[in-house]
Amino acid sequence: MKTITRDIQVNIPANKAFDFLTDPNNLPNVWPNVIEVKNVKKSKSNDGFTFNWAYKMSGIQFEGKCETVEYIPHERLVIQSGNGLNSSITWKFQPTGRDTHLTLRFEYDIPTSLLKRTKEEVVLRENEHEVDAMLQNVKSRLELELAYA
Repeated sequence: MKTITRDIQVNIPANKAFDFLTDPNNLPNVWPNVIEVKNVKKSKSNDGFTFNWAYKMSGIQFEGKCETVEYIPHERLVIQSGNGLNSSITWKFQPTGRDTHLTLRFEYDIPTSLLKRTKEEVVLRENEHEVDAMLQNVKSRLELELAYA
């Protein structure tokens, strides 16, 4: 699996950041290549959720299903997908006074069908750029919502 880990400081309390990121319906608004999220349901095994998604990686659309595998309110969230794209997304929320230090760890397999069309180095660079853009979008969205709440 390939891994991208990034950190960002957001000027918002951890509980508000957690609430935002535990709503899968927010993903298309902040994650550049998430096309669609649908069939969002509460998880039967924990306080998390399951949902279906459509996503473009290097111009190819994939579809799959995610489920929450770890849900610790205001501290940690782990979401895994095994259909379409094997991946794991881990969010850590560390309060720093009135702010929150967010850590994102994105682990994923590059589908072999994609590597037949695109060089691995290109896919890796695109995905790193996308994660950086997504974190900036999360920061902007959270801080603007707090400012206008």
